[in-house]
Amino acid sequence: MDIRKPWVVDSTLSERFPVYTRGNAGEVAGMVASPLQQTVISGWRSETAWRQALVDFGAFEETEFSPDHLDILGIVHGYIYINLSIQRVFGVRMPGASPELMDRTYLGASAGAPTYTPQPGDNAPQYSARVEESIARVMSTRSRPDLDSDAHAARVLRSERPDYSTLSDLELIEYSNAVHERYAADFLRKHMLMMYESSIVTGFLDQVLASLGDPSLAVSLMGGWGGVASAAPAQELWRLGRLVAGSKSLVKEFENGTADVLDRLRASTGERARTFVKEFDSFLFEYGSRSTQEWDVFPPDWETHPNIVVNLVDQMRKLPEDRAPSVTGAQVREGRESLLRELRSKLGANSEALGQLEAAVAALSVWMPARELSKTNYIRVLHEVRLPLRELGKRYEARGILESFEDLALLRLDEVEQLTTDPRVADVIADRKRWVAELEKLEPPFVVVAGEISSPTTWEQRTGPSAAPIAASGDVLTGIAACPGTATGIARVVLDPNEAEELEPGEILVAPETDPGWTPLFTTCSGVVVNVGSPLSHAAIVSRELGIPAVLAVDQATRRIKTGTLLTVDGTAGTVTIH
Repeated sequence: MDIRKPWVVDSTLSERFPVYTRGNAGEVAGMVASPLQQTVISGWRSETAWRQALVDFGAFEETEFSPDHLDILGIVHGYIYINLSIQRVFGVRMPGASPELMDRTYLGASAGAPTYTPQPGDNAPQYSARVEESIARVMSTRSRPDLDSDAHAARVLRSERPDYSTLSDLELIEYSNAVHERYAADFLRKHMLMMYESSIVTGFLDQVLASLGDPSLAVSLMGGWGGVASAAPAQELWRLGRLVAGSKSLVKEFENGTADVLDRLRASTGERARTFVKEFDSFLFEYGSRSTQEWDVFPPDWETHPNIVVNLVDQMRKLPEDRAPSVTGAQVREGRESLLRELRSKLGANSEALGQLEAAVAALSVWMPARELSKTNYIRVLHEVRLPLRELGKRYEARGILESFEDLALLRLDEVEQLTTDPRVADVIADRKRWVAELEKLEPPFVVVAGEISSPTTWEQRTGPSAAPIAASGDVLTGIAACPGTATGIARVVLDPNEAEELEPGEILVAPETDPGWTPLFTTCSGVVVNVGSPLSHAAIVSRELGIPAVLAVDQATRRIKTGTLLTVDGTAGTVTIH
């Protein structure tokens, strides 16, 4: 094993589009991409959807991409990177955008990317008419009923899930592939397209408000729209927590320990216990696909790891009533409406600017919820793609072919198919497992350039001393303003949301990244600081819906800030002040 060699699913980086970043990729794929992940979820399946989204938007032609190599999603020594050069070219071709804007979106305040240098073909006027048609379509859209139809289809797929025990090994693989082809491929394409469509709205809003000289105004208008699918689990978890808090018998059961409380409640004949179990199971049916590391092939999702949900409910039951998402969300909506009234008054004499503001607000009300619904729909059907493979892994574990079902992830999909007839295929797993262990000790570079990849033996150790100094009293760390407002409290650095029992109400959550598995913790904390992210990342959208001041893209926040530090999060200015 030589980790200097390419990982089994590493890709050839694009020479035409040579700059890649971990920005946004690290948010959903924090660790090494397994061979099964790369061939079932990432890899060509995601690349194809993303390419089609760019073509559908009108900013690229399929012929601009390599037919043989991944261009948009590169893999470097196991870590997923997003092609920044392609996003920069999109910025060139998109009216009102720029390469610098795309850098802010994907890099945040992080440095290290080479300055954009125009290349032949970047500025392509032939795409202007198509892009302008997309802009007109987005700004005139007042509803997305297709996403509601997709949500219904995802629920039906879940309710009609087959009994896996009746399927052969090969049939499990075939079913997984069929779900991807019928649902997941198109749902992912829509979500990728949604990223660009929603950026039109926020970019237009920035332009409308630019003359007022206050960049925080746009962020303040982007939250509190309601109906955000990724915020719904936190709201439902709150309801479950209140169900427990309102019952002495349920409180007693939780106080006796959460490790087996679900088993005890299922065995109970008490009315409150039966009600809780029924509501809990309904929650898992609706939200069981959510997890941390949602781009992984075997993530700790809530359906297969229900005790994660139990622990979140336990945290919710201890919170005061004024922490209810409905209360904090209402405060965000009231703040947004108050700001709107103020802006309408300021722009009242300028009918054109006022009309633009109203158009931007109308579009925001559609596209902010739509963006998160498209992601939720995709994750729900992706869950049905993954679970048959999990069942297959369990079978091989029971037969002694695998030490653990999770070891199946160390095989490519074609190797998993071979494994159904030849158990010797599993012989490569032990070496690959050691390889992953070595790579995951390392912190991959935030930016890489084709032809200039450093050896992983030179990368910083995750557990070693930080390249940045520990923040001292008086230091002000900068990032991206994600949710307006300020919060002062004690920092709690959390690297795994499944192990966040120590997070106390009112503390400041400091996290490496935040996908949907993290967001129920937002209700517990008073502020959020994240290493990576952008104004339209998942953490930003949900923090705004829940009214939690948040600053994203604070470089190495989890290493520069220590648990127990008193700090102030200013989600309006995008700063974190160390006290």
